[in-house]
Amino acid sequence: MKTIMTVLSLLAVLSGCSSNSISLQTQNENIRSYIASNNLQHVSRVNSFRFQGWNALTDEFMFLSSSPKRNYLIELKGFCDDIRWAHVLRIHRQTDATLHAKFDSVFSLRNPQMNCRIDKIYPVTKEQRKAIYQLNEQKPEEPKSAEQPETE
Repeated sequence: MKTIMTVLSLLAVLSGCSSNSISLQTQNENIRSYIASNNLQHVSRVNSFRFQGWNALTDEFMFLSSSPKRNYLIELKGFCDDIRWAHVLRIHRQTDATLHAKFDSVFSLRNPQMNCRIDKIYPVTKEQRKAIYQLNEQKPEEPKSAEQPETE
């Protein structure tokens, strides 16, 4: 009887934790609302882009950085679930020194066939980056380093 009560208590705690998580769709909507309400403007390209690090937010949004002061919110075209779980990220670029929206893509080494096209690039400040993390109650992370070459 004691074992059953312990198991039921554990299940109640776990179900409570899982109900607090925000769905990916809601997270994506929160980020889109932030973009609109803060009038973030996307750019078609970033010149002199040197890939330094990255963080996945959802299946449609991620951060790329080219220096501690140059951060970009990237909106991916379509569903790119593999990016959230990747340990290494690569960027396939049309030109070496420029990051282009609509033309360039990101992919994980775990699934290199799944190219996730970059749809929009939003330059963001450190404060905006922190605010976007807080939208979905995510702890701001240090960018994962770009350990691998980013172009093919």
